[in-house]
This record gives sequence, structure tokens and C-alpha cells, in this order.
Amino acid sequence: MQLLVFAILALLPVIVHGKGAVAGPCSKYSFPHVTCIARYGAVLTPGFYREVHNQIGDADPYSSTVLVDDPSFQSVSNATFLVWDADQAADILGETPTFEYMFSISHAPHEAPVYVPRTHELWFSRLEQGFLPQLVVDLRSDPPSLSQKTTNPPLYAPSGARYRNGSIVYSSGGLSRSLADDSFVSGIYQVDPVTGESQTLVNNYFGWYFNTCDDLDVDGSGNIWFTDNFYSWADHTSDTAPQLGTAIYRFNPRTGAVAIVDDTLVEPNGITLSPDGRRLYLSDTGAGEAVIDPRIQPVPGLRYNSTGKRTVYSFDVSEDGRSISNKRPIYLALDYAPDGLKVARNGMLLTATGHGVDILDAQGTPLLRVQTNFTAVNMEFVGPNYDELWIVGIGGVARVKWALRGPVYA
Repeated sequence: MQLLVFAILALLPVIVHGKGAVAGPCSKYSFPHVTCIARYGAVLTPGFYREVHNQIGDADPYSSTVLVDDPSFQSVSNATFLVWDADQAADILGETPTFEYMFSISHAPHEAPVYVPRTHELWFSRLEQGFLPQLVVDLRSDPPSLSQKTTNPPLYAPSGARYRNGSIVYSSGGLSRSLADDSFVSGIYQVDPVTGESQTLVNNYFGWYFNTCDDLDVDGSGNIWFTDNFYSWADHTSDTAPQLGTAIYRFNPRTGAVAIVDDTLVEPNGITLSPDGRRLYLSDTGAGEAVIDPRIQPVPGLRYNSTGKRTVYSFDVSEDGRSISNKRPIYLALDYAPDGLKVARNGMLLTATGHGVDILDAQGTPLLRVQTNFTAVNMEFVGPNYDELWIVGIGGVARVKWALRGPVYA
């Protein structure tokens, strides 16, 4: 009986109208740099409210939630690392996690971050009409330096990349038949990061243009899985209206065969395989939908609605590696939409969701968020130990040093 009384008393701050502080210090970490959320904030004080603006670039973050009777929640806005699962925080953060704002960049979206161990560089792209160079961070210098490189032939608006077998494999969404006196088509490309030479791997589906080859991953057999959405028409990096529906494809570089594996997502975007290759993770960013129907809007563009799809899904990959099944939603983004997807070496899943990068377990339960002072679009594990996370997006580039490590790619 005495144990039961103590248990009830321990729960009182949580269950009596949420009077216990929702946000507070985490064991051994400085506060509010690292802030813990009690019980996922499942109970908030009466009268709480979170605004919805439904405007691109103005999606309200979790930290904007108003709690009149809980001043502890103000620390959420000041936190760099927001912890949901304190038991797993140390395995992710290590002893002294740091966040550094490295570069201020233009307010165009930046994508396709990829670490090149051959040259100890981080490459990423700028999704801007007519912009052809790739941005390159030289990690050999201290501090790292930022420059531009243009491949030969150039790539236009790549938004996904992976490093494999000494080369960068890109998914490129830019489509222009008159840019720089040349013609650019959405597809999958390969780049030698030392020479800068690029080559086309696939650029059509039986004569149809792909819309926006957005993101990709490569399985253990070398097959390239990639997403295709409508965004390049909406952001004006394509001069040709969509010819195909949105879909996910698997491309076999050995035979040239392209196979559709799913067409159920509104705007398929991020994609990554689990470390064992048995699961495929996909994000649907349909909450930020490309408007392509001139009857709705004369000029192509984007519109945001928080009730749209902003979901990460998990699929099972078949034994022969050719198809996916058992689609199930595993994570609804806290705000904005889940763009880039990556996996850690231990199987944890990372997704950039605008106001930061969310770290989830393999089943999609949120464990921790890295909050950014710019719009986070994608991220990449970097360094000899793959224990730095570089985040790119709209207006900034940042570096996180912590304990979580990325996969090692040959």
C-alpha cells in the first residue's frame, strides 16, 4: 500500500491538470542548451494553443505553442537539442554535444549534401533557377572553407546524393532545354569528385521526362531507388510541365531497367534504406504541395496546408530486392514536412523538418530534435568517423558534433 501511495504522489505533477513542468534540464547536460520534455509533453496546461498559419516558410514550430501556466516551456525556444527520450539521449549526444552555424548562404533551398571521403569534402546543391555550380565545403582547412565547383557537363538542380565506390550518385530535378546554351533533363547522374566529370545513368521513362528526380539511395546490389515529385515545375527549375505522376522507382544500372515500385504518395520526397536493406523509408511532403493545375493557379507554385501529408512511411523490401510492401505510417512531422531522410549506423532514422532535424528510432518514435536557426532541408554524416552531422537548408549551413554515427560507405 505504501508503495502505491508513493507511486501516486510521484505522478501528481503530471496528472493534476499538467501542473508539473513540461520542459526542464537533462541529467549532466547544460540547460537550456539541452532541454528535456517530460513524457513527450503528453499533458499540457489548460488553455494551451498552437497557431497555424499555413503559409510556405511560416509553418509554426512546436516551440510556438503557448502555455500560459507553465513558464518552463519557454526554454524550448532556447534549446539546441530538444530531448524526448532521456534514456537514449547520451547515446546520441555523447558527453558534450555542440552546434555550430558554419556558413550563411542564400535563401534558396539547398539540398543533396554528400560527404566525399576521397577528398574530405562536403558537396551540396542550390535549387535556384539557372544555377549550375555545386557548393563544396573543404574540410581539410581549419576552419572549413566554402567554394563552388561546376561539373563537366554541369548538373542542374540535384536534390539527392549518395557516395558509392568513389563517385557521387545524384538525382537531379532540373529540366531546361535552353539554359546556358545546353539542354538539361531530370534523371540520375554520376560524378567523379576528383575530376568533376559527370555522366548520365538514366534520364527518361520510355521517352517521358521524369518530373523531379528528388532523392535517392543505393542498395547493396547497386540498384538506385529514387523519388519523383512535382516540385521542379513549381519552383521553376523545370520548363516542362509534368508528364508522369508522382512515384518511386528502382533503377538497375547494370541493365538500364527502371521499375515503378509505388505511386501512392502525394509528393514522395526523402528516401533511405535501413542499414540491413530490409526496410525502405519514404517521406511524403504533400503538405507542401506543388500546384500544377492552371485552373487552380495560373503560375505554378507551392502551397502549404498543415492537414496535408507530412508523414514518414516504412515499407518492407522483398527478399529479391525488387519490390516493397506493407506500407505503414511511422511518423507525423511535428511541424512543416519531413524532407531529407538518412539512417544512422545503429538504425536510427533522421529527417529534416524545417525547424530542425528529428532523430527517430527505427519504428518512428521521436527521440530528439536538433533545432536550427535556419530552415533545415537535408543533412549528411561527415568525417573519418562519420560522427559529425552537417545540416543544409535555406539560409544556412550548420555542423553538429555528437556521438551518433552514420553508415560507412565503400
